[in-house]
Amino acid sequence: MEISRIDLNKPERVSNTIIIDLFTKNYQRLNTEFFEFQFDWLNRAYAAFKDFDKYMILSFLFRKTFFSYSELFKVITFEQFFSNRALEVEKFNIIEISKELKLSKETARRKVIEMENAGIIKKNKKIIWLNFDAFNIQRPDDSIKSFSRLLASMSELLYQNKITKKKYEKQHYVKGIKSKFTQVWGIFLDYQINYIVQRSNLLNNDVIMFHIFGSLVYNQNLFMKKNGKSNHYRDEWWNDIIHMGDKKGISAMTISDLTGIPRPTVIRKLKVLINEKNVIKDKNNLYSFKDGPLMKKFNEIRMQNVEKLSSTIASFNNIVIDN
Repeated sequence: MEISRIDLNKPERVSNTIIIDLFTKNYQRLNTEFFEFQFDWLNRAYAAFKDFDKYMILSFLFRKTFFSYSELFKVITFEQFFSNRALEVEKFNIIEISKELKLSKETARRKVIEMENAGIIKKNKKIIWLNFDAFNIQRPDDSIKSFSRLLASMSELLYQNKITKKKYEKQHYVKGIKSKFTQVWGIFLDYQINYIVQRSNLLNNDVIMFHIFGSLVYNQNLFMKKNGKSNHYRDEWWNDIIHMGDKKGISAMTISDLTGIPRPTVIRKLKVLINEKNVIKDKNNLYSFKDGPLMKKFNEIRMQNVEKLSSTIASFNNIVIDN
């Protein structure tokens, strides 16, 4: 009887420490790609319901379900998962959603009821289902491609620095994520939910305001990149991006066009940010963020995010790299 051989060669594993080191040394490049990913993700999240809270609740339910699969060592591919017409999700309660997403219990309950009325969430005695509409809303084709672009950039740096023997392209990561979808996307959703909640928490849990403020940061970072700025991730980046606002602001109409958020809402949120001394408007009605109390807090968690994002990149890399 012929016995098939198993490849027992030591796989290429990359530690969080190495990823953090490369991220900080190539911060402008990688952080710009990360900003582009986040901006696109937030745009898609808002477009789904015109309601970030509902999208975050769905993300929470998918994460909870994916983690339950991992606890059972169950991995489902992208194609297998989205071939279903409905998904039985782990039991949840309003208090749990409220605590995880920093929503009031009243808001969490109202949003869940609205999704039940829309048929997205269905309850049958003790069983809770998400219907096919929820699958379409949470189907992350574009997010997988966008995040894989960031993973491929890190792979290139790992190869250039002779840390790995091979460079992996974006499509390799797309294929790897889809083959181990529920395992790796649970990790992503855990990171992403915490990322959004931590930042919107600085704005009274207003994700729309965070997205609008983030649009100003995204614009100034992009302008800084176009001007050929190359900086470290600590004080140099902070000082450079603050002063970019002196040269290039963005209009409320442009923010509305980019995000899909109605212009009156954008203007109303910007007025709040101006009154709190976090945003300025110039004579041409262009907005930019300033070195105010909000940006100081954002900068603190930006530094923390380098470690959290690097850990997520390392996890993705180490799970899918041998696919």
